Amino acid sequence: MSDRAHLAPTASEAEQPLVDKLATACRILGTEGHNDTVYGHMSARINVAGRFWLKGAGLGLEEIGPNDCIALDLDGNVLTGSRGRHLEYPIHSEIYRCRPDVTAVVHTHPLHATILGALLSELRPLTHEGSFFVPPPMPKFGRTSDLIITPELGAAVAQTLADHRALFLVNHGIVVVGQSIEEACMAALLLEKACRAQLLAQAAGAFTWTSDVEALRKRKHIYTPQAIEQMWNYHCRMLTGPSTPL
Repeated sequence: MSDRAHLAPTASEAEQPLVDKLATACRILGTEGHNDTVYGHMSARINVAGRFWLKGAGLGLEEIGPNDCIALDLDGNVLTGSRGRHLEYPIHSEIYRCRPDVTAVVHTHPLHATILGALLSELRPLTHEGSFFVPPPMPKFGRTSDLIITPELGAAVAQTLADHRALFLVNHGIVVVGQSIEEACMAALLLEKACRAQLLAQAAGAFTWTSDVEALRKRKHIYTPQAIEQMWNYHCRMLTGPSTPL
């Protein structure tokens, strides 16, 4: 008998809305520059200590539906679901251990953010999107560019992340966190856009960026909770296609 035979195949009624939203966030990421065949994943913590839902392995982000997510405990044991578990689950579990404020975690390999993370330069608040992350400087995890597959490495990533909302995994990808699924998903999109803008500017030569004081002011004015919700709703609408004007 399979060791998964005793597991519930899908979410409970109480957890289903969170799983539905997590699957939607995965599809948004997958259609907005974070797809990498079957690699990359997102998770969301539920209101139960030590339990979170994670995108299942073997599918692309843009393919994910609610039944493709699995529930894990912080030790990586699969509690619910039939999909495989991503090897890098410790990124999620160890951040949840260290950051009680974090509800959702994204780890993906978007092209521009991965390239910028490998450069010796730092992300600057060149655009509005950059001001969502800087200041303070965005941390870089350079201990390894290999997969984060052990609790020890996951804890090291969480320690480097500290109280930031994102970090670069050097020569690997990004980790982004949020206090909601919507915030983490939108932050991941903003980070890739900010990195793309800076790479274009660097290729053109010298460039300027917003001061720290103004960047913090822009962050407060532009990226309000209401704005994040509106951005999320926009991307949800785009998943099904724009409506036809009357």
